[in-house]
Amino acid sequence: MLPATVLGLLNSALIIRFTRASMLDVLGEDYVRTARPRASSETTVVLKHALRNALVPIVTVLGLTVALMIGGAVVTETVFGPPGVGNLVVSAVLRRDYPVIQGALLVIAATLRADQLLDRPAVARGRSRASRCEAVMRLPPASSAN
Repeated sequence: MLPATVLGLLNSALIIRFTRASMLDVLGEDYVRTARPRASSETTVVLKHALRNALVPIVTVLGLTVALMIGGAVVTETVFGPPGVGNLVVSAVLRRDYPVIQGALLVIAATLRADQLLDRPAVARGRSRASRCEAVMRLPPASSAN
């Protein structure tokens, strides 16, 4: 319980700070101010319009925190002593067990690469949505015929 708390607190603080900063940036955008009169409630505006566009940097940070958690797991497992990948890597390094070290690093690298590949479509989808919203906001006003 304590090792999971140690790993989670550091990363949750980072994610919360990025979420707050990203939401503050997005809530000031023109398309969010335009959506407020149209939406039924403020919750709809925040969840449907602002949070979707604010998730782009948050997803990127989540991908980077996976690497931090793997590195932190090595230190945390060394301090607290539960068996896991961190203890496996440390004991393999101390015994100079090269096949185990290579296998563990291969699994860690594959996990990080898979995480990056999963982050990429989410970030691209968020950027395209934001650019569409900005393009709509830049349309010239329709001229009225008198």
